[in-house]
Amino acid sequence: MSHFLFIRNEPFIPKTLREVFSAPDWRIVTLSTPQKAESALSCGAFDSVILYKDRGSRDLMRKIGEVRERAPDVFTIVLAADYDPEEEKAALDAGADLYFSEPIPTKSLSRVLNNCSAKTALDRGSPSSGAKVENINPVRKESAGSTLKVLRDLSHILSYSLDYKAFTQHFILKLRDHISFSRMGIFLESSAKQNLVKGDQSKNLTCIASLGLPSDLTDCFQLSRGIGIGRELWEEPRILRRQDQSTTSFQSPKSPIEKEFAILGCHLAIPITDRENAIGLAVLSGPVTGRDYTEDELELLFLLMEELGMAIRNSRLHSELRQHGQLIENVMHSMASGAIVFSEDLDILYINDAARRFLNLEKSSGDRRVEFAELPAQLAGPVHLAVEKGELPESFKMTSQSQGRIYQISIFPFTQEGELLLLPRPTMVIIEDFTKIEASKATALADSKSELIRLIAERFAHEIRNSLVPLSTHAQLMDKKIGQPKFQKSLKASLLKETARIKRFSEQMLYLAQSTQIESSEIQLVDLIRESFDNARSNTGNEAAELNLENKAEHPVFQANYEAILYAFEELFINSLQAVAGAQEIRLEISQNQEGILRVHWRDGGPGFSPEAIEQGTEPFFTTRNTGVGLGLSVAHKVIAEHNGYLRLNARSEEHDWDLEIELPSLLVHV
Repeated sequence: MSHFLFIRNEPFIPKTLREVFSAPDWRIVTLSTPQKAESALSCGAFDSVILYKDRGSRDLMRKIGEVRERAPDVFTIVLAADYDPEEEKAALDAGADLYFSEPIPTKSLSRVLNNCSAKTALDRGSPSSGAKVENINPVRKESAGSTLKVLRDLSHILSYSLDYKAFTQHFILKLRDHISFSRMGIFLESSAKQNLVKGDQSKNLTCIASLGLPSDLTDCFQLSRGIGIGRELWEEPRILRRQDQSTTSFQSPKSPIEKEFAILGCHLAIPITDRENAIGLAVLSGPVTGRDYTEDELELLFLLMEELGMAIRNSRLHSELRQHGQLIENVMHSMASGAIVFSEDLDILYINDAARRFLNLEKSSGDRRVEFAELPAQLAGPVHLAVEKGELPESFKMTSQSQGRIYQISIFPFTQEGELLLLPRPTMVIIEDFTKIEASKATALADSKSELIRLIAERFAHEIRNSLVPLSTHAQLMDKKIGQPKFQKSLKASLLKETARIKRFSEQMLYLAQSTQIESSEIQLVDLIRESFDNARSNTGNEAAELNLENKAEHPVFQANYEAILYAFEELFINSLQAVAGAQEIRLEISQNQEGILRVHWRDGGPGFSPEAIEQGTEPFFTTRNTGVGLGLSVAHKVIAEHNGYLRLNARSEEHDWDLEIELPSLLVHV
């Protein structure tokens, strides 16, 4: 992992440089002065230092001097907002290695920084030179009792709190009482993989607790699972020791491991695992006396880091569960519907404010526990059967006598698909206010024709407003774009589409509100069907649909109001064309019996009518689609009935492979 120090008076990176600094293995530390990274610069933590000079800034030379004073060998680049040849000469004389000005040659800068970071990546693919990896197989001695004593002494630290950063810091301080080291740092991977919103897990290891390490160094410097010490321990968790400097050739370039050890001033690295996976590592210096660690001390350190990893994992899991629980509680609390959760013992584990309000419990304190005995008998009985016996009723209605409200009650068990049914079981109840829905349904079915028209107007108000939106939008743009052909075409299309939509709504209301037997004439059924099909295909824009009409009637003529019956058949065709998007075939068969009844059997390319649709399909406002108000079949049924005919919805079967059957009285011709 490469570290770059970006120094600028402003606390952000210019837009022109953000793409350059977006490499995944680079860490850019942004500070205003070199003094804020004094220790990190002195330790050689940075591969390069970039100084950005804004317009009007006069402290460039001073900052270059501060960088050179703390890190004489670090590669230093100056980026200037304006080019000044005298300033360039002065910067290079002061110790800068490169000088660029706006516009910054981003490709050249990226290539230079890659060359700097390449030094860090030396020996990445091979066992690390400059570090000695040892598998520690300690021999147990008579100090087992002492080891157990240390473990017991540190155990209470790991339960210090659920804040893993706090108990890790206390853990380091307590550990120093037993093992004498001068500096230590705990580096952990991000806990992003445990967040509610998951993303790509970062490879960076951040220092969460330390002793003896400068604070600016721990803030600026990170390790990585993809290089150096982190990579070595992630590939094979074990104790990693730094090789004695006397055996390292002065001419050999430093490996990433050696460089990281040198920056941190440490000699030993130990993985931190949760007994399943590595989650971090600890780096520490040797004993303050200058001796090597004993085998017992190394074994103790390895075991303690494992215990620390377990404590950190448990702390993070607790935090995750708390976040999940809080999220669920917030969701249920914000629901407009009531929610109640029951345990296996019929204790109420949770009840939201909406449920308290529905059950007339809102006068009680929100913190007071609600008992099962307080629930009305209409609700308590089904819940008891669901929890104790697993009997789940269908959703049912419950009336509140005190409030005059109608509620729909739905009961759900807390079981996963495929899970064995164990009784008793936790159960959740959802309470929804159906007062307005039930009132609207009753009014629509029971009111007179005038009331029906009023309800239709209310339902259509939203649809008509939707139709006016594109028209008003074009009207606002008309003065500016009326001369543009593209705008003219869009305006024309919107006018035709939305006016046709409004016209259809108004015609549906008119046919429901008044009688259609005003004028009548002889009508050829075949011609009427073809014309209505063409109209419907044009209105829906489904030009790919085809009509397969088979006429078995000798004289398919009947008496009717041509405009009204044409509109009824057009509504039926529109309903069929909307059942399936795209090309489809609609099959009609006309037959005639001796009593003078014309029958039309109708089959479209859709899935057919459900039992619910067969029962309620011709009622006003019934629809199975997300759009429309459900009046097409109602209008067709009314018009056909007023002409002494009949419209029947059918469920497909082997005997009756059709969706609709229409009967109309014909005009028999006697020879």
